[in-house]
Amino acid sequence: MEKFNAAFRNAFPISAVWFGALVGPSMVSGTYAAVYFAPYGVWGIILSYLSMTGICLIVGLAANIVRKNQTYEYAHFARVIYGKLSPYLLPVLDLFMILAMVVGGSAVISMAGVFFYDLFGIAAIWGAVIMAVMGILLDMRGARLVRMSSAAMTLILIVGFLALTATGISLKSENLNDSLSNWSLQGISLFKGIKGAILLGFSNLGMATSLCSVEQNIRTKSDCVCIALCSLVLNGSAFALGTLFLLPYCPEVLAAEVTSTYIIENYIAASYPWIRSAYLLVMFFALLSSSAPQLHAVSSRVLKFFPSSYEQKKEKIYNLVIGIIYMAFCIIISSLGLYTIVSKGYSMLAKLGIPLIALPIVLYTFRVHPKSTK
Repeated sequence: MEKFNAAFRNAFPISAVWFGALVGPSMVSGTYAAVYFAPYGVWGIILSYLSMTGICLIVGLAANIVRKNQTYEYAHFARVIYGKLSPYLLPVLDLFMILAMVVGGSAVISMAGVFFYDLFGIAAIWGAVIMAVMGILLDMRGARLVRMSSAAMTLILIVGFLALTATGISLKSENLNDSLSNWSLQGISLFKGIKGAILLGFSNLGMATSLCSVEQNIRTKSDCVCIALCSLVLNGSAFALGTLFLLPYCPEVLAAEVTSTYIIENYIAASYPWIRSAYLLVMFFALLSSSAPQLHAVSSRVLKFFPSSYEQKKEKIYNLVIGIIYMAFCIIISSLGLYTIVSKGYSMLAKLGIPLIALPIVLYTFRVHPKSTK
């Protein structure tokens, strides 16, 4: 028991970092659940955990590589798993991470357009521009402010997400019980649901390399196993809660552009008028806490190609230029619509990330005599 407690104490904070990153605007808005889980009824609860099973295994294997090689920086980690191919594959990994931030940023910008339209009645494009400007300004203040603001906003976000889910479920508990007792699927392929859920999970493959920066306390294989299990429980439960929130209101809610907004406006606000203001506040923090870190992740990688940019004055100018270009791309892609970005964009990231990240981690792990390339 003492060994388990020690492993849990080491693993839980790392899993919580991933959980905090996952519970963003796509989660709070109900988009993940509406696209990948709720259409499959009670099966969506199982798919919620299935979606995280494969990626959590990869993250556990990655943690063991970090433990053996003390690779607490993603480029060092990549050099270990890529070996002699690292000079060629590391730039590709950087491009993949930038692409992942563009896809995530586009989803945030698309949602921001809807958010500001609902709140102020302004055109979606101007809402997208407002969020882009706010993200750029926050990023230009430096990495420390991005980290501090993200930590505070993530806490608010998680508490708000849990409160919103509990309120929505309590209002329609009878409908939820009916949904959970019905295992039939009419006109929907469960195989398609399984495939989509697994790809959604593997769209998080960037976490296999990113989490190494917070894994200094990982010392044993038990710690690595516990990271995988804690991540599965936390992240799978987040998807399951989002699905439970939507199920009592299905199938009509699935036609809404932003499902959480639809449920609040048509059901919850009548009984709990304060929930609308609370939701708007939480969504605002969700959007801002996602846009700035994603932009910072892009700018920090792009700046590596411009060594002179690390002079303080030049760095702000470079950050501004990179931020404008990045947000312009996100605004353009956001015109595809939130559903398309979440369903197609994340699946694309998974298909690219499996050979680039998952496969090298698996091959390195099962090599007979793995060699460190520190």
